[in-house]
Amino acid sequence: MMHRVTFQQDGIAYDAEDGQWLYDVCESAGASVPFACKAGACGTCATQVVQGEESLGAQRAREIRTLESNGLDPRRYRLLCMADVHGALMLGASAKTPKATVSLRLRKIRVEAYRPLTLTVCEQRFAVESGELIFSPGQYMIFHVPGIDKVVRRSYSIASHPSDKTHFEICVRAVSGGFCSNFIHRLRPGDRIQVEGPYGDFRVSGGSQRDVLLVATGTGIAPIKSMLLSLLDQGDRRRIRLFFGLRNVSDLFYTKMLGDLRAAHSRFEPTIILSQPDPEGWSGLRGRVTDLIRDQVSPEEASRTDAYLCGGRAMIEDVKKLLIHKGMSIEQIHHETFF
Repeated sequence: MMHRVTFQQDGIAYDAEDGQWLYDVCESAGASVPFACKAGACGTCATQVVQGEESLGAQRAREIRTLESNGLDPRRYRLLCMADVHGALMLGASAKTPKATVSLRLRKIRVEAYRPLTLTVCEQRFAVESGELIFSPGQYMIFHVPGIDKVVRRSYSIASHPSDKTHFEICVRAVSGGFCSNFIHRLRPGDRIQVEGPYGDFRVSGGSQRDVLLVATGTGIAPIKSMLLSLLDQGDRRRIRLFFGLRNVSDLFYTKMLGDLRAAHSRFEPTIILSQPDPEGWSGLRGRVTDLIRDQVSPEEASRTDAYLCGGRAMIEDVKKLLIHKGMSIEQIHHETFF
């Protein structure tokens, strides 16, 4: 069965197959819709739906979050990278102006080392099999996970130092029923997978002289770790604080690395806080990272600090509100959009 897809702003009509991915439709039709991450993370491909909203199926929470974070109404816009065609469709203007982008080819990577960090979190180290991988700390790769009838794309932040251009690391939490996260967890040394990237604008602001506050929960530590390693290795003289939130003692990971970095760099101050620790198993701080913002960041400090946040959406929104209330401008707050 074929469905007519009309692109108003290009004056193009294209007959798409039932179930065809809209990214492929746009490519085949020669439409001017811009794409970047192709995984529902950046919002670049947000496009107005003029007719046929029902032909795209229900929106997932991830899509709604990305649209709203870009100031777009989910009732009027859809992310074309997250939709398949199941009926006639008319698309209007793209929310973002198309711009020239570098076409990044697929890369083959090989698992070099697998390291369990907790019962549910692992670190995978990959070797890039051709060329060099040049990325900025905070960016992510899109993994092409083979499914039964199609490839599923998922974004995972790079957790390693950018100086190594032939390897990179990610840390992933296995989620119950999570097809991609469990696939990544089952990879072992020698296994190969395809990726594309790097992508993302979550990076350390160049030239800033303000102090740095890194805030992470769970595996949101991945891009924060890459940023931290780079900042410390560059000999950055600013004060660098890390607020790292987890649930309980069994969830702790990267603690030795953080302790070693603290011993080697006097300007680095890591703080770990647990929200649901065992009654007798934890002598450290109890609570959430928002408690650390409230108690350990003064208004004067907020005004001269850049903040970088990665973790759950609710945490990011709560931390942003607290920091702005403390006097930090919105331009000083940076966060990843797909956690």
